[in-house]
Amino acid sequence: MRKARKGAVTALLAAVTLAGAAACGTPEITADRLAGSVGPEFRRLFVLQQVQLHGADNTPPPDTWARCGKGGRAAGGSGPGDDWVCLVHWPAPSGITQPIGYEVHVEPNGCYSAQGPATLVGQQRVQGADGRTRTNPLYEFDGCFDTT
Repeated sequence: MRKARKGAVTALLAAVTLAGAAACGTPEITADRLAGSVGPEFRRLFVLQQVQLHGADNTPPPDTWARCGKGGRAAGGSGPGDDWVCLVHWPAPSGITQPIGYEVHVEPNGCYSAQGPATLVGQQRVQGADGRTRTNPLYEFDGCFDTT
């Protein structure tokens, strides 16, 4: 009888532990969460770049946004990795919405590094309106988002 009770208690503790761990959940790295961070971060850094280059704030309209996706068939469109791509859509000076593709590396904690194409965002180092050479904030940038 003692063995049966001990086994039942052990099984119950294991079930409670498993249920508790499942309730805590796991961090979620999703396309929507990543895009929700990359788009606003790009907008903020675009303003900084314009001030550095031209001495003026040419803030893009509020319809600047991003769409992100994860590469590879087995990836399932979520999770950390270096196979994310985010297309940032923003109105170019001509008024036409232009996508800029950023290669993105996402860590399990929701922090990421995004690198854009120099042909569209400029080189890593750019000369500002004041003649000083600075790091181009749109060339590569980091950010984090909530994974819960």
